[in-house]
Amino acid sequence: MATRHGTASQVTGSYVEFQAAVLRALPRSIDPDVALGWMRNGESLARVLRNALLPNGKQMADDTYSLFVDYGESVEDAVKLGLYDCASGDVNSKNFTTKRIGKADITVELVHFHRYVSTSEVLRALDTARHRCRPAELHELLAFGQKYPEVQCKFPIVALGSIWRNQEGTRMVPYLGGDGSKRNLATHYWINVAWGEICRFAAVRK
Repeated sequence: MATRHGTASQVTGSYVEFQAAVLRALPRSIDPDVALGWMRNGESLARVLRNALLPNGKQMADDTYSLFVDYGESVEDAVKLGLYDCASGDVNSKNFTTKRIGKADITVELVHFHRYVSTSEVLRALDTARHRCRPAELHELLAFGQKYPEVQCKFPIVALGSIWRNQEGTRMVPYLGGDGSKRNLATHYWINVAWGEICRFAAVRK
């Protein structure tokens, strides 16, 4: 009994030390909106910690899709070909321009963080050795919506590579969303936002 008690005490003590180590390792520069998102969703936080700390845990997961993109196609024509049930009038050639020309076959990854995440965190992650990607632009997002219309009904798909400033000067980015079987094309704030854990971020392999 004494041995078992001693062993249990050692395990408990080690766990307390481990908890303290985790607290010390938490980044002090975490975005307040992201921190608030974690506080409101303890289940997601617990799942992320399990994936990160337990053997074989994965912090991020992604899906890969092949696409053909015509950068010379107008945004308006691409939106029509997408057959969206609802498309924001803000998504147009005037608001979203591109410097890319010609046509290209590309590979798009839908990167999923399984947690609330800030825009800056997403951009840093895409540029790491793990992904070696750049954020997708509007033409690429629209090509995705046209070829894979069913995917956006499962989760929002964000393209951080195309930015438009509205009349208030707020930076906005396009995204694909869904409501049941209905498919939507809209815009959302680029910064000062904690993206929900359900979001996927479209990224193009470099």
